[in-house]
Amino acid sequence: LHPDLFGDLPQRYDRVVVLYLDAFGWRFVEQFLEDAPLLQRLNREGVVTKITSQFPSTTAAHVTAIHTGQTPGQSGVFEWQYYEPQLDKMISPLLFSFAGDKKRDTLTQTGIEPARLYPNRTLYHDLKDHGVRSTIFQSREFTPSTYSRVVFKGARVKPYVSLPEALVNLRQRLISKATPAYYFLYFDKLDTICHHHGPQSPHAAAETETMLTILDQQLFRPLDGKLQNTLFLITADHGMVEVDPKTTIYLNTDQRFEGYERFLKQNRDGQWLVAAGSPRDMFLYIYEDRLEEALSFFGDRLDGIADVRRVQDLIDQGYFGPPPVSEVFLSRVGNLVILPYSGESVWWFEKGRFEQKFYGHHGGLTPSEAEIPLILYAM
Repeated sequence: LHPDLFGDLPQRYDRVVVLYLDAFGWRFVEQFLEDAPLLQRLNREGVVTKITSQFPSTTAAHVTAIHTGQTPGQSGVFEWQYYEPQLDKMISPLLFSFAGDKKRDTLTQTGIEPARLYPNRTLYHDLKDHGVRSTIFQSREFTPSTYSRVVFKGARVKPYVSLPEALVNLRQRLISKATPAYYFLYFDKLDTICHHHGPQSPHAAAETETMLTILDQQLFRPLDGKLQNTLFLITADHGMVEVDPKTTIYLNTDQRFEGYERFLKQNRDGQWLVAAGSPRDMFLYIYEDRLEEALSFFGDRLDGIADVRRVQDLIDQGYFGPPPVSEVFLSRVGNLVILPYSGESVWWFEKGRFEQKFYGHHGGLTPSEAEIPLILYAM
C-alpha cells in the first residue's frame, strides 16, 4: 500500500486482518456511511478511501491476485471463463471445470494437474519466509476446492458455515495466537444477493446492513481494548452494476450479428472459443487477419450499447497490470473485448450453459463495478 493511504495510522503491525467482502463496492459505503455504526466508527477513527479494482472487475482475477500477489496479466487467471491452450478448451478456472458446466471438477477427466492452471507461488509462502503465520477463513460451501488447494498453499485454512462462526473463530485466534500473524476472511453472500436481485434492491440493502452489523457485534466490539498493534483492512474484489436479463444481447441469436461466425476462432474439435469473460466484459477470440474487420463489425452493431476494444490496446495501457504481462496470460486471453455501458449486457446463448439471468453483474469498467473501498483501522 502507498504510505499516503494510511493517513495518520502507523504502517507496521504485529497482526494484519483482511476482511474481503465480495461485491462490497463503494456504492454501499456511500449508502450506509451515515447509518451503519461500524462504518461511522471506521470513518471516525480509521481511514476510509475510495479506490478502484483491477480489470477485469471480477472475482477470479482478484482472489487469485490477493492470494498470490500477481496481477491478472501476470497470473493469467483473468476472468471466470477463458480459453486454456493446454487443454484446447474453454474453462472455468475457479471451478476446475469446462466453461458452462455447473458442476465442479469436470476437468479431472482430462488428467491435467491443477498446479498447471494456477500460480504455484503464493503470498503465504512469502509470509512464511518472513516468519509470519497465515490463516484463511472461507465458506465450507467451496472450501477446500481444487483451486484453493493450490493458491492457499502455505496458509492454514479454517472453513466456516456462517459469518458469525467465522468471526468468533477469528477473534479467538487474534486474542490467543502468537504474532506476527496474517488473517484473511472471505465473505461472498452480498455478491450472490446482488446477482440475483440487483445491487439497488432491498435485498442487497438488507444483506449489507446485516453483514455490517454482524461484523460490528461479533468482531470489532468484542475486541475493544483486547488487541495491540493490529491492523484491520476491509476491501472488496469489485462492485456491482444493474443489468436486466430481458435486455441482454446474445451475439449468436441476434439477427444484427448474422455472419459473426467468420470471425471466431475454433479449437481442434471445431468448437468456437466461446464464451469468455462475462456479460460485462465479453472476450472474443478473433482470427488475426480479420481483427480490424471484426472490430468494425461488432463496434457498429453495438454503438450506444458497448465499447469494443482491442485487448492489445488495453494491455499496452496497463489495464491488466503493469507491463510486461506473462506468456501464460497472452496464451489465454482473447484479442477483442466487448465492454457494455451501464445497465447493458452482451453475451452468448446456449440453453443451460450460457445465459444471462442476473440483475446485477460486474467485470467491466463502469464506476459501479470498479469503485471499491479501502478501509484501514488499527487496534
